[in-house]
Amino acid sequence: MKINKKISAFTIMEVAITMLLSAIVIGITYTVFSIVSHSYHSYTIKHEEMNRLLRLDELLQKDFDRAEIVLKDTGGVAFRSQNRLIRYRFDGNYVLRIGITTDTFKVKNDSLLTSFESKVITTPGDNDEQNRLDELGIQLMLQNEKIPYYYHKTYSSVNLINRITNAVN
Repeated sequence: MKINKKISAFTIMEVAITMLLSAIVIGITYTVFSIVSHSYHSYTIKHEEMNRLLRLDELLQKDFDRAEIVLKDTGGVAFRSQNRLIRYRFDGNYVLRIGITTDTFKVKNDSLLTSFESKVITTPGDNDEQNRLDELGIQLMLQNEKIPYYYHKTYSSVNLINRITNAVN
């Protein structure tokens, strides 16, 4: 007597189709992972650059507000108050802030415009009055885009009168 036992198994065609579907799913998963990973990396880089710009903007604005006098000097700008002097040096690839501590901002900057009462000051003069600034304009680069920043110092009347000794008479 013959006993016919059937063994349940997959055919070669079923195994091949399963492997093909698995390869397609793995390929799609890898592609999506690559896109998400690249997007996250780009976002992180842009976020870090933007953070540097915002921090530099915050410090420049704070230094403009706190300074008694803003001066043009060689290579940049100086902020003088009663007990401190803060200098900014603008190089093409970075901005250096020298004060109690030194900060370096890896920010590309394109042009620096300094003026007092709408008169452009390009080179430092001999004394503080020739170097006094009330406006600073700078173009910073973010992802190959130029972003203009403008700062304005409003001097008190006492400060402006004190600069000319015979102004009150």
